[in-house]
Amino acid sequence: MKNKYQKAGLNYELITQKFLDLNEYEEIVNTYLSDPFFKEIEKFLDDEDYALAKDATKGLYLLAQDLQLFPLYFALLEIYEDLESELYKEAMKHYRDMLETYGRIKGVFNV
Repeated sequence: MKNKYQKAGLNYELITQKFLDLNEYEEIVNTYLSDPFFKEIEKFLDDEDYALAKDATKGLYLLAQDLQLFPLYFALLEIYEDLESELYKEAMKHYRDMLETYGRIKGVFNV
């Protein structure tokens, strides 16, 4: 199981310190990774609805932090910081980078 988490770029030790039941943890992560906002952020950015993109991104990065999904947390935080700084072209680039990280983690958890 440790290799599975490492393959996703996750820190197994940090996760097991916070979450004692890994089956429950994985169920929570699978639910989180199924959140439609991961895909909807792109639509918000395309529609130039930056307030909704920012809100969705913030919610997702806070949950990623709580779940110890730090590669995803940092990728989402990049988008949020771009939106805060009104760097909208950079936000789309970072969104694509985030999708790559998201896909890697999602593939390990088999959502």
